[in-house]
Amino acid sequence: MAYTVSIFREDAPITADELLAVDGAEKFTFPGITNPKTGMTLSMGNNDMFSYNGAVFTLRKGRLEAECRHEDTPDILRPLAEALGTVIQGEEGEYY
Repeated sequence: MAYTVSIFREDAPITADELLAVDGAEKFTFPGITNPKTGMTLSMGNNDMFSYNGAVFTLRKGRLEAECRHEDTPDILRPLAEALGTVIQGEEGEYY
């Protein structure tokens, strides 16, 4: 079962440029799949997907959203939140 956490600032949206300036943050893309009969490579991706320390999340409307499948996900994302000057909030309103 997944649990969503958001990373955000009240006063300014998070931008992709500032996110990518944080050491360890990077764009996330799914690896391509090649059709063995045609040789055509299909790839899926989303321009708003990023990763940090193994956690994958989206950037939408100036907020980062991560689906947590492990209890330590907020702890993994804490250094990122601190570098961006943001807070981490769970889907039930609690702050980490």
